[in-house]
Parts: sequence; C-alpha cells; structure tokens
Amino acid sequence: MRVLHVAPEAYPLAKVGGLADVVGALPKALRPLGVEAHVLLPWHGGLEARRVGEVAFAFFGREERAPLGERVEGGVRFLLLGVEGFGRERVYGYPDDAERYLRFALAAKEVARGYDLVHAHDWTAALLALYAPTVYTIHNLAHQGLVDPGLFFSWTGLPWSLFHMEALEFYGRVNLMKGGIVFARRVTTVSPSYAEEIQTPEFGMGLDGVLRRHAGKLRGILNGLDTEVFDPGKDPYLPAPYTREDPSGKARAKEAFRERTGLRPPVLAYVGRLDYQKGLDLVLKALPRLLEMGFRLYVQGVGDGGLQEAFLRAEEENPEGVRFLPAYDEAMARLAYAGAEAVLVPSRFEPCGLVQMIASRYGTPPVARAVGGLKDTVEDGRGGVLFETYHPEGLLYGVLRLFRLGAEEMGLRAMEKDFSWEGPARAYREVYREALG
Repeated sequence: MRVLHVAPEAYPLAKVGGLADVVGALPKALRPLGVEAHVLLPWHGGLEARRVGEVAFAFFGREERAPLGERVEGGVRFLLLGVEGFGRERVYGYPDDAERYLRFALAAKEVARGYDLVHAHDWTAALLALYAPTVYTIHNLAHQGLVDPGLFFSWTGLPWSLFHMEALEFYGRVNLMKGGIVFARRVTTVSPSYAEEIQTPEFGMGLDGVLRRHAGKLRGILNGLDTEVFDPGKDPYLPAPYTREDPSGKARAKEAFRERTGLRPPVLAYVGRLDYQKGLDLVLKALPRLLEMGFRLYVQGVGDGGLQEAFLRAEEENPEGVRFLPAYDEAMARLAYAGAEAVLVPSRFEPCGLVQMIASRYGTPPVARAVGGLKDTVEDGRGGVLFETYHPEGLLYGVLRLFRLGAEEMGLRAMEKDFSWEGPARAYREVYREALG
C-alpha cells in the first residue's frame, strides 16, 4: 500500500507545532506494517532538496509548473513542491495563505496519482479529498480555511454546484475543512476524546452538525510520540542521559536548566505556541499567586503579539521569578522538559497535545486541563494532574495538588507510560484499509 501524506509542515524539515511531529513520525511507524508512506510538503524558504522533476497543474484556468524536490530524513522520503508563494520564512500567517495552499493542493493532486491513498492533514490539504481517495485528519478544528467562493471557484475550476450546505458552503463562504470532512472516505482526529468533543456545540467550531452527520466515518486516534527523537536516555541536548531505572542524570539537567534560566526551583514551564487556545491567559492571571507561593515560571514560544508583550512585561516586573524566551529553541525546550519541576498545559481545548507526552517521557509531570487528548494521556493523580474549571483558581488548584501528591514521584511514574507510535500506526493502517474498501 502506497500512501502520500500531504501537509504544510513536518519535522525535521519545517515545524510550527505538533502537526509537524505527527507527519514526521507516522510514516516511520507505518513502514514495519507494510505501508510505504511518503510526505509531500510545500518547498518552504530555506529548505534544501535534490530536484527530481517538475509538476504541471492548472490554476486560475491556466497551466503552471512547479519544481519537485526530494529529500530523505530518518528513512522517510520527503517530496517538496515549489509552487508560487512558498519561498518565504514562515509556514503560515500571510494574507494570501488560502491562495498559496490551494495552489499547493492542486499541484499535490497530480503527485497523488502515483499513490493508492492520500492522507491529507488539516485545512491546507483538505481539497485533495475532492480529487483522490483520501483519509482526512483534523489536527485543530479552529483553523478551517475559509475562502471567498468567487475566488475559490476561479482558482480551482471546480463547479459552482458544490457551493451548497451539504458540500463546501459555510455561511456564504467556502470552508475547506468542511470539504475534507464531507468528501474524504474516512475522517480521523488526534484523540478519542477530541473526536467526541467536536461533535458538540461547545467544541465544534460551527462544524459540529457536519461532524455528527458524518460520525460513521469519524474516528479518534491518539497521536504517538517519536520515542527515538524524544528519549532522555540518548538526548544530545541534555548534559547527561537518564532513564526511569537510573534517573540520576536528571539532576544534571535540573542544574543546567537553573544555570541557563537563573530561576531557582520549583519552576513551572510552558513550552509551545503563544495562543489563547493554550490557556496562557490563565497563566498570566494566576502568576501573582504562584510567585507569592514561591513558584517560578519559564515560558518559551512564539505567536500572539499581545501574549508576547504580556510575558515580556511579566519578566521585567519579576526578574527573579519569570523567564521568557520568545523563540523556537529546541535545545532549551528539551532542557525545560527535563529540568523544570512541572509543565503547564492549561488549554481551553486540546485536540491531542504533545507537550504533556514529551514532559512525561522526560519525567516531568504535567498540570493539564481535562479536555481532549490531555484527558486521554495524563493519568490524573498518577503521572500528572488534571483540572476541570477554566479559571485561574482551577490552574492554581492543579499546581498545588501536584506538589501535595509529590511532583518528583509522579514524574517517575509518568515515565512508565507508552507513548510510542506503534499502536496508533496499526489503527491508521486499519483506517487506510477501510478507506480503500
């Protein structure tokens, strides 16, 4: 079985969030199961690859051509499409994102002709479901890909007969994610709990009715973790290796983390995107009380400008209690996973989340909100702590409960959990077989 994963990002070539980790790791886990999986990405600025051909495709009624590159990393074959608009610094965040990714998808459908099945990821690849046998994965329902219908049908050449409420129409616009849900043979999302939540008005982002209508082909498969990449026993970013059986090296990581940040323990760490979805407003509101109780805060990430300003201000006002790194720095992220006393994951909603899995694997217990994949991965009271109420008091309660139960002991127990891709890969192979009939 030959499967083409089509996505905007994949580790280690381009990474913004957890989507990249999934797309980079799943093909490796599928290989032993007899699935030959390749990954197709846009040829983002700065990526190096060997040019292996050219792809002709139609856009806006005329033929365009895009160079096709190839690069192998970790045994996975990555293909890069050099369509117009992608030689830039960022993966997302431009005014013409809809046009760029529709152009990419139209070129991708030509590459897909050489495969049995397309595995399309999020709105950026959703259009593939209209052209090829597709499994469509929703990584985050909040980003749906809304497009002006006049532009959409001019760019793609698809018929206006698709612009109705049972197909692509969504409150007067084209919704690419809705198209993926409607036209894919199977739809997955990244945790069982999130698959249930998105069928409700509270979490459905306006698509709960569509998802309920297509519930028969919807399945939640928990993301795995690339346990070769995230392994404290051989992590090159750590000052010393350690395992659950011999955790002595973790003390070296704590010491290095303290030296790099200047923060004395206990340190609570947040690593990830600066986004209100991630519950960072709770962290800011709870911060004065946390500092009063003797905790320190380390925050690392990029994203929302308002949140970045708020954490810069918090560091200026509390130089001994807060450290903020507004950057994607893998070395410091690994040191935080290993060296902090706890990791905060207070999300409003969370499709799956990888931070809590990585931290657990590194023996640092998470304090997480009981939503989505966090519920499915954090064993409350054993490998971390869950809290229900989206309120600063809920977060404070979770932090205090963790340390009352014993954060260090809980971290060691968290290391017992199997987060590998082995089980999820088998589940995806089953979904692929169903999609191909």
